[in-house]
Amino acid sequence: MRIAIAAALAATLSVVGAPAQAQVEIGVINSLSGNFAAFGERYRTGLQVALDEINANGGIKGQQLTLSIQDDRSEAKSALAAAESFASKGVPLVIGSYASSITGPLAQFLTRQKVPLIVLGSADDSITKPGSPWVFRAKHNSTIVAKAYFDYFDHLKNTKKDVPLETVAMLYGNGAWPTSLAKEGKRLASERGYKVVGDQAYDQGVTDFRPILNRFRGANADVLYIVSYAEDGVAITRQMREVGLNAKVIAIDTSAALPSFVQQVGESADYVATAVSWSQDVKYPGAQELYERLKAKAGGEPSFYEAEGYLALMVAADALRRADPKSRESVREALAATNITTPVTTVSFKSADGFQGQNPIRSLILQIQDGKHVTVFPEDLAAKPPQHPTPEWSSR
Repeated sequence: MRIAIAAALAATLSVVGAPAQAQVEIGVINSLSGNFAAFGERYRTGLQVALDEINANGGIKGQQLTLSIQDDRSEAKSALAAAESFASKGVPLVIGSYASSITGPLAQFLTRQKVPLIVLGSADDSITKPGSPWVFRAKHNSTIVAKAYFDYFDHLKNTKKDVPLETVAMLYGNGAWPTSLAKEGKRLASERGYKVVGDQAYDQGVTDFRPILNRFRGANADVLYIVSYAEDGVAITRQMREVGLNAKVIAIDTSAALPSFVQQVGESADYVATAVSWSQDVKYPGAQELYERLKAKAGGEPSFYEAEGYLALMVAADALRRADPKSRESVREALAATNITTPVTTVSFKSADGFQGQNPIRSLILQIQDGKHVTVFPEDLAAKPPQHPTPEWSSR
């Protein structure tokens, strides 16, 4: 009995006394509940795929990378509370969040605290313009996205000169991102010779868009430029068909990029274009393999949101490997010197045209063809040509 007790005690002491594997912990602020939870879950999937890959390849200088994830509940107040916690905890950097209305205040707070921030999903120009030496964004912004749309419209106009594209109607939510993208869209429309014949913002939570869409029908715009979140875009598309609002080109940002958009509106989704930072069929090395891994982790069809989550963490890991993880200044300097290629995009942070810490990523235009998202622009990255013009609802 004495021998058995002694052996058990020795085994216990050996476990307790064994040094735990060293870890590098970073903070993540993500929308896992509230209005933006559907997007937050997609970002979490991408982060996890990246985390698995990073740790399978040796982690950070031989130490396992871990994520401390806090839910911002889709509101700035909770995000700032999480950021304050991370700042006092001493994490080397923070990744966050989805909505620009959340990430904007987050960027300002972490700049004051001198904590590096990698933007997760927010795209409002103001986050990196004028920006901060402590804030870095690998994904696109509203200037890049709006330019991608109008480059696409110009491409269609030049490809089929017998289908004139001269007028644009714009419909957008009153949140930070939709407003930012609409503002830049209006500037580009004027610059490139398009006449804006409809310009309407709407309050988040509106469900009946028919009065606006009927007014747009009277304007007979060639291009519909719509910026809406998930449920808004579904309602707008259904009601466009209901009231018979036709256009030669229909672009719906954010909502139409989700696989659920196609599932919810069915064949009405066909011909709709949307801008994204990544797609499974884009001609980047490793894109298809990443798609398979994201799909397996998500248990369903992934989108560019999962890819952006993956990208943010891969950028963080690259910087941490080149820095002293215990020094935020060292991490900030490493982020500023980033120059990597991933299956999502290449990343190097630039200061140009009033932006700071912004990756000059190329946005892609997807078009929904036969119920599937297909990369159609830019031409050198496209999987298929665009289907143009969009047929009238009555002839589909």
